[in-house]
Amino acid sequence: MSGDDSAAEMSSDDGGYGGFSSGYADGGASNVSVGSGGTPPTAGGGGAVDESVDIPAPTTSPDPYTRFAHLCGEGCTPGGDPTECSSSAGDGSGTGGTTAQPLHCQLVLGEGDAIPSCRPVGRYAAGGPCHRGMDCAAGLGCAAADGQGGVCRQYCCGNVESCAPGTYCEERSMAESLAEGNTPVTIPVCVPATSCELLDDSVCPAGLTCTIVREDGTTSCVVPGDGRADDPCPCAPGFVCSMLTNQCKQLCRIDGRSQDCGANAKCQGGSTVYPPGFGVCVSTM
Repeated sequence: MSGDDSAAEMSSDDGGYGGFSSGYADGGASNVSVGSGGTPPTAGGGGAVDESVDIPAPTTSPDPYTRFAHLCGEGCTPGGDPTECSSSAGDGSGTGGTTAQPLHCQLVLGEGDAIPSCRPVGRYAAGGPCHRGMDCAAGLGCAAADGQGGVCRQYCCGNVESCAPGTYCEERSMAESLAEGNTPVTIPVCVPATSCELLDDSVCPAGLTCTIVREDGTTSCVVPGDGRADDPCPCAPGFVCSMLTNQCKQLCRIDGRSQDCGANAKCQGGSTVYPPGFGVCVSTM
């Protein structure tokens, strides 16, 4: 591998949020003139040379495991520590009730956005029917169903891998936002995975593609993005999002007869992230 090729490869692994080093390949020295012993030039006759350089602060790649946290607002954490919300002293109806009512943190609709708030715990478990978050049990939100109303789903505002086995974290519209005829407001909830085979979208509904949705190799049919090799996620059909870099990697079959990766590349698997027989294309240069 040549020095130029090595540098290019290193640049491609910055998670798609870098670019800092490319503008300063010479260490930033190109903006400062170095003389041969003479007096540095002055501005306005005698002023000091301004050698300050506005160097942008390096950006920090977002944590892919908390990539939906921004949808959950600030305050208590839906689906988080149940002790964040204490029990109320009454039923809140103004009728003088004294029975303590358990509360939990849930997302409520307010001014066209999802706002975390301590509200009464509902009666329906995960998968149960709902019209709003207050219908659902602790740790659950009301996600819009395909038809009318909604379904109680586990929040995944924190770590996306906190979802129960067989489900994965995804954005879904709040049932309340659709019921009131407003612009849909999305919240992160755990939805059932529809097992499918990579690189074969025949079992997926039209417009969806099969990809890996959990770090344990769980697959499901999802709405594809536009990202291709080394582009930021979400990814196009035939590519998978790397949780380490938030970049798209090309999927392939680990088969000597397979030509999924083309020339100067091979299919590399061996990780629990990929189902048996599959991997991603890596350069052999």
